[in-house]
Amino acid sequence: MKYSGKFIVLEGPDGSGKTTQIAKIEQYLRQRGADFVSTREPGGVAVAEKIRRVILDVDNAMSGLTECLLYAAARREHLLNKVVPALEQGKIVVCDRYVMSSLSYQGYGRGLGQDVLDINKRAISWNGMEYWPDMNIYLDVTPEVGLGRIHAKQTDREINRLDLEEEDFHRKVREGYLRLIEEYEGQFTRIDASQSEELVFADIKSVLDRLLFAESEQDFS
Repeated sequence: MKYSGKFIVLEGPDGSGKTTQIAKIEQYLRQRGADFVSTREPGGVAVAEKIRRVILDVDNAMSGLTECLLYAAARREHLLNKVVPALEQGKIVVCDRYVMSSLSYQGYGRGLGQDVLDINKRAISWNGMEYWPDMNIYLDVTPEVGLGRIHAKQTDREINRLDLEEEDFHRKVREGYLRLIEEYEGQFTRIDASQSEELVFADIKSVLDRLLFAESEQDFS
């Protein structure tokens, strides 16, 4: 059964500013009177938040496949217990990361390839359908810019295990995202996240208006 809500995901390399922009999105949706849920991956529900701590703890070394499976496990619980119920209630779901993160970080960054997609298709399948976003908003920055922001403490986030990877890993991740944009044409909007926060949000706002409010704006025209 097709859900009636809208599913929007923010994607991007580390240091792309997703946390900042999600806060701005939340404020904007409140101003518009939208019924929405804001969440994150890995996390969003109790079990997934515990898995998040395991994945991102700087003291926890693990193989790429273990990392992939942990992300998929957290995703499954988050989807079934938070995302699907909200979508079925007709709500807008705004999520910080989803499947494209795994395809980029583990598929390209860790070199696991097709296995990541196969695992995640199982994780996001429920009641005969796969839950893909209505739109992935991709905030694009180079590793030099993103990691520079993190290590200069220009963000309010803690440095985690993935932040400490070599720059070559982050370069592969970004290259993965750019390939996915071509492969999944129509499922991404790419935004230059090296701009100021205000300009980045202006670009995001135009996407939200088109996806969420175009019909209501026409009603008043």
